[in-house]
Amino acid sequence: MPSKSFDTPFLATPDTLEIRQAEHPFSFLNSKDEKLNALIVEAVNRMGGVGDDAEENYRRALNSLTKRGPSVLDVILAEYENLPEDSYLDRWSLVQLIVELRYPEAVKSLNRIIAARIPAEKFRKSHDMSTVAEEVMIRTTAVEGLVRLSADGVVEARDVLLKYAAHRTFSIRRACVQGLMQTGTDDDKRKLRRLLKERKEEALLKIKQVDVRSAPQPIGGRFVVPAQVKREAPPPDLRATKE
Repeated sequence: MPSKSFDTPFLATPDTLEIRQAEHPFSFLNSKDEKLNALIVEAVNRMGGVGDDAEENYRRALNSLTKRGPSVLDVILAEYENLPEDSYLDRWSLVQLIVELRYPEAVKSLNRIIAARIPAEKFRKSHDMSTVAEEVMIRTTAVEGLVRLSADGVVEARDVLLKYAAHRTFSIRRACVQGLMQTGTDDDKRKLRRLLKERKEEALLKIKQVDVRSAPQPIGGRFVVPAQVKREAPPPDLRATKE
């Protein structure tokens, strides 16, 4: 099929795609420390690295950032809050960075992230995309940061975990309950059990984390069948489908 010549008139404005290249998605409006800004960008970039030395490079970037002290948390949190709401991966990366730095002072930042309201779902008719799921993932990552700090003996982290064991979102409640049961003191666990009993949610205590390799696997090939069935389920009979 011959292509249009440049002098052929268009009946409508043609579709166009504009591409803008940027070194990173961060604005650093609240930080004039260019070296610190560069360290944050480096750590985030290394987080998604691949190759034999990817982990080593990431740890090296983290160590360089750690040396700057807990004041970096304010810069990272400011960048997190300045990012567009739909920059889910970039926002998650900054939360993961706070988690990895493992500063006791991070409790305040992690609490602020979890406490933020979860916006209403934007893809109500989608089967493979959920903005609420993205937001919940960001917050459960923040919970993981609190769990690590709780394991390090940070009392404030355990207090926040207990508080969010009553969060309105189930996945966040579950993560807090599991984390506190794993890392809390006996007193923390008593308080947690009392809270769950009052809320009639003691069933959350029965949910356990297991290594994916030890989790029960479905039996069957292309078609999942009950465990008692010893052979692979047959394919569907398409001839029986009514038009």
